[in-house]
Amino acid sequence: PEAHPEEKPAPFKIGALNLPMVTYEGDYNAGIERLATLLVDHYGAELFPVVSVGETGDALGYGDDLLEALAAKDCPGYYFSHASGETCKSPEAYGKLELLNAIGAAKKAQKRVVIIAVGGGVNGNATGMIAAMAGSVFIEVPTTLMHYNDATTSAKKAFSLVVNGQILSKNILGTFYLPQLVFCISETFLTLSKCSVHAAVGEACKTMGMLGIANSSTGQKDWHNILGGVEFASDFTKIIETVGGFEELIRFLQATRELKAKALALGEELGGMRMERASYGQMANVAKHRERRLRELRQVFHGQLSKEARDAVIQFLTVINTEIIAAKAMFLAYSDPFEKYRALLFEYAHTLGHGVEAFMNGLYRRATLCGLDYSEAFRLHGQCVGMAVLWAGEMSKQQGLLNGNGFLAHQGLLYTFNRFGGYDFAPLRKLCDQLHVSKDEFCEGVLQVVRRDNKRGYCKCREDSSVDQLVQQRPGCLLRSEDPDAELRYLVEVTEDSQRAVLERAFDCEFDKVAVLKGDQLHLVSRSESSFQGDQLPTAKALRGLIASLYD
Repeated sequence: PEAHPEEKPAPFKIGALNLPMVTYEGDYNAGIERLATLLVDHYGAELFPVVSVGETGDALGYGDDLLEALAAKDCPGYYFSHASGETCKSPEAYGKLELLNAIGAAKKAQKRVVIIAVGGGVNGNATGMIAAMAGSVFIEVPTTLMHYNDATTSAKKAFSLVVNGQILSKNILGTFYLPQLVFCISETFLTLSKCSVHAAVGEACKTMGMLGIANSSTGQKDWHNILGGVEFASDFTKIIETVGGFEELIRFLQATRELKAKALALGEELGGMRMERASYGQMANVAKHRERRLRELRQVFHGQLSKEARDAVIQFLTVINTEIIAAKAMFLAYSDPFEKYRALLFEYAHTLGHGVEAFMNGLYRRATLCGLDYSEAFRLHGQCVGMAVLWAGEMSKQQGLLNGNGFLAHQGLLYTFNRFGGYDFAPLRKLCDQLHVSKDEFCEGVLQVVRRDNKRGYCKCREDSSVDQLVQQRPGCLLRSEDPDAELRYLVEVTEDSQRAVLERAFDCEFDKVAVLKGDQLHLVSRSESSFQGDQLPTAKALRGLIASLYD
């Protein structure tokens, strides 16, 4: 159908993958109605929607709203709510018998089963596994930045190996399965958590660190062997200059957290009523109260924020989504849609990132059993990757690969966005101390996960070493392996000793810094020592200029 006035298609379909992505920039409720109309018009009366949603999306009503809109068009379906988080990314959490029975019954009745993942990236990834195994149409409705620009653009769908709540290995069992549509309603980003925004930026800093200014003459030489390297190349460092919008969004989320908490509490009450089979009238009344709270929250953005602040937030959201999707398209559109060769570049900073993420999730479970509040120590996947970007830069420096302004530019990518401490280790250290976890136990726990990393085997690796990725000279220039079998995979052998060394320094909070501009000089200073509260844009401009000079 013709595009709706409020819809903004992505600037491209992702090449050979032909993945249509749409951002609906109007009112949330109108967006839900638009999506329901698209689905019913396309799949017809035989449509049987299965809406999969995690705890937060369920409590905010994002899954309910879509299923009700489809039911109003005579297409009732099945609602699958499930536990959220990386420790639930497993067959046990998603492969529920009642869900599989509902899919099977619909197929037996000659219905067109359309499985719709509404929420974050873990939900999209794991629900995609279910859709693939069931042979059903898959649709993604991302409500987080990471789900939209990172998870949906990859054909990989996977479960992790989780035993007794402990992640032993990330994304170890998977398949390749693409959604037929990605439909994002931008107003859902107004209910993001601070962690979620920092996670998206952490992954974006990884992308800037590995691709840099890919559309420059030097960048084109770097990526001359990538089939999509010209078509989708960009100056990915432009994300840095949206730091003002990033900070405005964080402030907005802080200012509206009570409204969001009230909406979540009403959603949890609704969930309890659903379990107790409360009357429709009682549930409808609570749902109205929740909708009112969410309207109030959106009105703060549209009615109380200055136009300058709103425009900055919108620019941040637009640029980070567009640039990360373009980066993915460079490699996935033609060269490596199954991420086996060149696209393994996107695993940059994921070896230690996955390790610390898995280990800390185990500590969160222990903290829960001990009744400890770990909210300040909580880190999402992208935040762990962001911290690991710093560690990769430090390992590269220790090996003589990255020095001087090149090192400053690489580390500055993340530190420019760290004024709110979203990448600090100090809160994690505090939790370790509360649980009597020593430095040695932390390092060994992370390295145990690293030894089960799913990249092992792609290149030759000694027993005392691991597969990782390092950067040389400047952002946008990753080291290539000397192993001829891994030449275009950018995977290199790194000793466990070097990994342990950066983990020990992280445990001591040595990397808890922020980038600031003093005069015309860029500095990386300890966050505990920094009192700078001004505009971070001059710092971002100076950093971007430094990176450009390294390309010259």
